[in-house]
Amino acid sequence: MKKIVALTGVLAMMLFASCKDKKQDTPPATPPPAESPAPPPAPEPQVEDEDGTSIKLNEDGVSVKNKDGENESNVTVTDDKKELEINTD
Repeated sequence: MKKIVALTGVLAMMLFASCKDKKQDTPPATPPPAESPAPPPAPEPQVEDEDGTSIKLNEDGVSVKNKDGENESNVTVTDDKKELEINTD
């Protein structure tokens, strides 16, 4: 009978020891790979005024712009102002 009590006590101690919280040595999480810096934005292309005619009409008046190569003409007619501009290069 003493053997059974001693054996039960040893078995109980082993169970307590095995159920004890164990600290698991987990390796630290690896940081995400460093992102390469974004390339600088491409410069915006220079937009030149295209050849052609532009007409704007509203309640204030009329504006006509004409460009043909090096020649440029601007005509603006409103109630308050009358303007004519011709550029030739």
